[in-house]
Amino acid sequence: MKNKKTLILLICLFLVSVITFYRLLRPGYFSMMDDMHVFRLDQLDICLKDGQFPCRFIKDGGMGYGHPLFNYYSPLAYGVAEFFHLCGFSLINSLKITFASCHLIGVFGMFFFASLFWGNLGAFVSAIIFLLAPYQATDSFVRGAISESLAINIIPWIFYFLTKFINQQKNKKWKLKIGNWGLIISLTAILLSHNLISLAIAPILVVYSLFLLIKNKNLNLKSILNLLFPVLISVGISAFFLLPALFEKNLVTIDTMTQGYFNYIIHFATLFQLFISRFWGFGASLWGPIDDMAFSIGLVQWLIPLITVLFLFFKKILKKKVLLVKGGCPDLSGQVGLILLFFFFFLFSIFLTHNKSTFIWKLFPFMSFYQFPWRFLSISIFTSSFIAGSLISFINKKYQILIVVVISLLTIILNFSYFKEDIWFSNLTDVQKLSSTEIVKQSGAGLKDYWPKYGQSFPTTFAPTELTVSNDVVIKNYIKKSNKISFDFIANSNSKITVPLVYFPNWKLFVDDKITDFEISKDLGLIEFDVVPGNHSVLLKLTNTPIRTISNLISIISLALAIIVSIRLKFKNEK
Repeated sequence: MKNKKTLILLICLFLVSVITFYRLLRPGYFSMMDDMHVFRLDQLDICLKDGQFPCRFIKDGGMGYGHPLFNYYSPLAYGVAEFFHLCGFSLINSLKITFASCHLIGVFGMFFFASLFWGNLGAFVSAIIFLLAPYQATDSFVRGAISESLAINIIPWIFYFLTKFINQQKNKKWKLKIGNWGLIISLTAILLSHNLISLAIAPILVVYSLFLLIKNKNLNLKSILNLLFPVLISVGISAFFLLPALFEKNLVTIDTMTQGYFNYIIHFATLFQLFISRFWGFGASLWGPIDDMAFSIGLVQWLIPLITVLFLFFKKILKKKVLLVKGGCPDLSGQVGLILLFFFFFLFSIFLTHNKSTFIWKLFPFMSFYQFPWRFLSISIFTSSFIAGSLISFINKKYQILIVVVISLLTIILNFSYFKEDIWFSNLTDVQKLSSTEIVKQSGAGLKDYWPKYGQSFPTTFAPTELTVSNDVVIKNYIKKSNKISFDFIANSNSKITVPLVYFPNWKLFVDDKITDFEISKDLGLIEFDVVPGNHSVLLKLTNTPIRTISNLISIISLALAIIVSIRLKFKNEK
């Protein structure tokens, strides 16, 4: 009977979640700020077909000169979309399915996590409030921030599997079974989804883990080491991306990501915008209190948690202890600390979006890479949604379903209208989105982020489709791929060939199968080399740097280690 009731609630959650993405089920595509996803997905597809795995350098990025995008930009969201594309969906439809999947991942993750503490009805409230938070709509339909949206909605799953893992240690039954694989997979997923969200949630995960270990009276070295295993395995599996992104950041421009419009100091939200405003726009975050996009936490998203905490203190002051309403959750008295802890996380994340927190931003210079302080709404909607579910535990059992229905309907009524696009292009296809004009537009977006530092300027026009040669040189069989360029040429005199390719370590030049030195042009940092008369063949090939090779090996070894340990523990536990 309990499983049947849970299934009914899960079906209801799915039906409600359709509100957030049903508009994506139509033919066509929608307008968004980060309108470069079709191009990036196409480039990832080209990468894989060229045999470049993991994909690091995209062929037509950087205005056609190439770009080391996926050496630095989290790849998972595009990897998910590529999976759907390989299943036969168009690029556009693959991206729309991925956007929709983010909401489904989040709503079910929040339900299962909250159900560990508040029961199914409380978990239902948490899931609905999390699903319909205005910032979820902002990420999908305004910003089009597909990577951040995926990362936000992975967070509840991490907390779910982490809780199961720690509670399992309490019962002295540690083993690498599906729940622990879930922790490894969810941690790996967020590490590969969004660098900044991963960094933001990390300290909360640490504090939460310590809280549970202390609560379970199991804070000891063995428990900590057991917990470190899936964490380190996840970092290890993600190493192919994390280590190059960290240790090769000096090879590309990153200072442009915190200058001008992207300086965090001009993007703080006001209290009115956060708590009261019902304004909704599809424009940008601007200087000052007047913006063309919304930074709302959501009325329900902050009112219900506040009511919960006030009720908690009200009961505590009057009765000197937390008294349970008849028929309420029998474990609530043990969860007071958890509610207050998450309420602190909620308040602190909101504080970071306001200009009064400037001293913290200055204290930790790396925070400037968040660019927009309102990104911390991703933490606030998660923490507030979790707290909200606990309110049901205070309610007399015979009124719980009614309260759940009221809160759910109120949340839907107040927020469903946010989940819509500004402009819908009903006839837009992959071919149109990858036209020459669109490729120029999308490949130039974010050009200054991660541009190789080997030239003195950025390209302002799209790269030529042919090689640039001096004197009398005839080029034949020119083929350009994401990880190699090949061609033959006939030179009647000493000449110079400039390849429309920006240098990034480790491109290597082979002329007539012999490795050959080349120069890097001072303006754009393009590869150029001198040639002598005669018939010659040329191959330019992208090879791994030592850090990339080591990172790839760490990922392979970590995955293999997790599988081996899993098999060994399985046999050990079966004895």
